[in-house]
Amino acid sequence: MSDSPPPTVLVGVDKGTSSIKAIAVDAFTGMVLAESGCPTPSVRTGSDRHEEDCDKTWETTARTIAEVVDRLPADTRFLAVGVTGHMGGLWALDDGGTPVGNAICWPDARAADVLDDVIDRDSEGTLYSLGGNAMIPGMPYPLLAWLKMHEPQRYSRISTVFMAKDYVNYRLTGVIATEESDLSFWPCDLAARSTSGYIFEAFGIPEAEKFVPSVLSSSSVMGRVTPEASAMTGLPVGTVVAAGCGDATANMIGVGAQGDGQATTTLGTSLMNGTSSAQPLFDPPGVGFSFLMPEGRWQRQITNSGGGTLCLDWVVETFCSDLADEIKRGESSFGAVVADAAARTEPGNDGLIFHPYLNTAGATAPFVNVQARGSFVGFGMDTTVDNLIRGVLEGTALSIRHCYEAMPTDITEIRLTGGGARSAAWCQIISDVLQKQMTVPDVSESGALGAAMLGGVAVGHYRDIAHATATLVRDGAVYSPDPDTASTYDDMFRTYRALLGPLEPVWAAQFTFAHSQQETS
Repeated sequence: MSDSPPPTVLVGVDKGTSSIKAIAVDAFTGMVLAESGCPTPSVRTGSDRHEEDCDKTWETTARTIAEVVDRLPADTRFLAVGVTGHMGGLWALDDGGTPVGNAICWPDARAADVLDDVIDRDSEGTLYSLGGNAMIPGMPYPLLAWLKMHEPQRYSRISTVFMAKDYVNYRLTGVIATEESDLSFWPCDLAARSTSGYIFEAFGIPEAEKFVPSVLSSSSVMGRVTPEASAMTGLPVGTVVAAGCGDATANMIGVGAQGDGQATTTLGTSLMNGTSSAQPLFDPPGVGFSFLMPEGRWQRQITNSGGGTLCLDWVVETFCSDLADEIKRGESSFGAVVADAAARTEPGNDGLIFHPYLNTAGATAPFVNVQARGSFVGFGMDTTVDNLIRGVLEGTALSIRHCYEAMPTDITEIRLTGGGARSAAWCQIISDVLQKQMTVPDVSESGALGAAMLGGVAVGHYRDIAHATATLVRDGAVYSPDPDTASTYDDMFRTYRALLGPLEPVWAAQFTFAHSQQETS
């Protein structure tokens, strides 16, 4: 029989677009004691629609939490729960607290024409200068304006609008509230950290400002687990639930990048680059997203949506079919393929330069050009498959450098996360290209951990987020730049950027040609 004391845990929940995850982390050591996950149930009623049945989403989330609770000792002490979730969308309640139809999620594009019309009338860019966000159709304003226009009876029933994690919090506690980070993705008046009547007016929905519930700080106590929620999740009645935050903010907190000079790059399908600051940042103008962070800070994030691991997948599957087959059979891995290619090539890649704009969205950061497409420049008879792979590694690193140099802030350390961060060779190349230290935190679920950290701050277990970071976020591998590569990559970066000017009319011509071919086929 063990004499060890019962664990004291924080529960973190990440309600994602494609999956729902929950973890229980030891509040004193940072060790993940239990975790669970499952797909997010969604409803697709058309090619441009992405909805969720609110009750099914709650039931799935509750079941995921219950699986975590079931894997813990019976005498576990639960300190608090923190919830994060994807930002944007429309989770609406009526006066009785009942969902007004399905939730509409951020990828939904039904309101694209509404948004385009408002943007066309915003000739001076006032919406961006207020909110700091390049707006998308799946934000609350265009969705509400669309409902008012096309489903007025449904619109008239709405009393409250909040986002995914707010709805989970509501079902956990019965409290109707939101918090700052999700408010900022409506978006709000970023500098004032409050709602913006101007933006509501711009979308022709001034009455909808009253739909915004109470706005709390992310690390405040929002409520406590109700008996009904306890029966479904296994969490003790009365367990504190923190206000939480949106997923972009939770991910940054969960990898320990909250302070000045720290940034986070997610090497996923896209390249997401974000930094935290003591004042709002709006550059580069018209690009990316800005979020309110806890403790009076702001987050700036710009994303190259077509330049992440999808580029690596593409180059291996297209040009290295034998290696791709080995990976599928489990005889090799992307990490091994990348490491071998990097070892057989040199910094600068014999002049071969790759621009990572493979996604149909084109270039999304640090400039926007939907016509942009990926390109290799510098092919020769001596170009090898290894050069192509290294080209992707260096090209994505150059894109990351391009994004950070467009932000008006000094970055001293970048924390890498996402699937690509498992490649030591890729992380080292990024460090060399940017000539900055890269840290890959030993964190499996950064969003859920960031939410759990806010729960720990809410109940006073940690003094602040820095204290929570020191306790829960374990630094993993650290990559320091090789100074001998600095001049090579400075020259390469200058060439990478110089090529963008001549490529712009080429992209436009190719775009026109490609569409003319589609029309005649």
